[in-house]
Amino acid sequence: MDKVGNHPCCDRGKDCDCPPAAVFLTSLRAGDVGTICETCLDPADAAMLRAMGLRPNATIRICRLGEPTIVEVSPSRPGSGDKCSRPGGCSCRIGLSRMIAQRVKVLVRQATLAP
Repeated sequence: MDKVGNHPCCDRGKDCDCPPAAVFLTSLRAGDVGTICETCLDPADAAMLRAMGLRPNATIRICRLGEPTIVEVSPSRPGSGDKCSRPGGCSCRIGLSRMIAQRVKVLVRQATLAP
């Protein structure tokens, strides 16, 4: 897995605010669950992802890696105070280009076993 400090977005003078255990979304496997830490994107792309729910503290599950990478997004971590009254929950699936996915930092909460 690529560690945060080895990625070019951290070399542009931007401090990495994530813990050392954070990895980029593209280093995860299908089925992995994690929490978004931050993104290394220009402001317009970051705003677009936030509008779709992909924001810091959102819980994600990798549905498919590739082009596009498909992630299931939940609004936040359990116990954070965000409530959803919809039957079946408030998650959605979004597709991300590899260029975008490789700039999203995630703290892995549940990793799948290697085949």
